[in-house]
Amino acid sequence: MNLDRQKISKNDRIALPWIVGVMIGLFGFLPPAYPDDDIPGYQQLKAEVVPVEQLFQKVQKEFEGIILELELEEENLRWIYEVKLLTPQGNVLKIDYDAKTMAVLMVKGQRDPSP
Repeated sequence: MNLDRQKISKNDRIALPWIVGVMIGLFGFLPPAYPDDDIPGYQQLKAEVVPVEQLFQKVQKEFEGIILELELEEENLRWIYEVKLLTPQGNVLKIDYDAKTMAVLMVKGQRDPSP
């Protein structure tokens, strides 16, 4: 019985690299998820978007809570920061900021009552 386990183990050692090689061969020919033309260059993005550190400061100044998620998305040729914030009362706010001007575009969700 010990010999059978060694044989299986030996077969596994042969099959695994073969399977991995086939997978790499198949998926290596797929185009990248984002063509190079769709990814903005560093200098271009730097000119169009306020740094995240400034966004954090603004969010903390305007809202009380913990930032759960932050996304930078391009919508209609405009960069938008989408922030999800957990308030002290347990509410989740979705706040959209213009990534260039830092203007609040939308606040979605229930705000905590003022003390």
